[in-house]
Amino acid sequence: MRFDPAALLRRRALPAVLAAGLLVAGASAGVADNLAPAAQPSVPAVDATAAPAAATGAPLSTDARIVVVEWKIKKGHEQEFLDYWATKSTVPDRSGLIAEFMSGQESREQFPWINWAAAESGDYTTFYNIGIWRKADDFMGQIGKYIDNNRPPMAFEADHRHRVFLQPLRWRIGQASLPAQDAQGVK
Repeated sequence: MRFDPAALLRRRALPAVLAAGLLVAGASAGVADNLAPAAQPSVPAVDATAAPAAATGAPLSTDARIVVVEWKIKKGHEQEFLDYWATKSTVPDRSGLIAEFMSGQESREQFPWINWAAAESGDYTTFYNIGIWRKADDFMGQIGKYIDNNRPPMAFEADHRHRVFLQPLRWRIGQASLPAQDAQGVK
């Protein structure tokens, strides 16, 4: 049995790869609160001695991929960048895209448990784009083929983008749902 993220999305289950991507981006406590029970769990806890995935027939690998892009945007140009991402940096064919989130950092003052060594500067604001794709070929066909690390930064960028392409090695599927539609103004 293969892991099929598209089937999970149709069932509106939250792929664990989304959780991993959000953790990479420094997800807010609000998201964590929505994923975790507030007091007593309504579902019994899973036995820590449960059989490994191979013994239960669960898949040990997935074709799904997570891409994280760190953007350093010049101070004062944040809205220009967000408008660019929402309206011009589009994904023409979303059939292989599970979800994509343009994310900003939460405050360490508000959430003191944050210990991510994010790029910080008085000259720029850091954003993270987290994309979850059905497989590497889907990403390469829609986005990856256009990436040129030698291209100069755009006018609103303080520096070149940094990217990482992640292969999920283990995952959990939660009971929460992905948002049902695009954020307002995103094409």
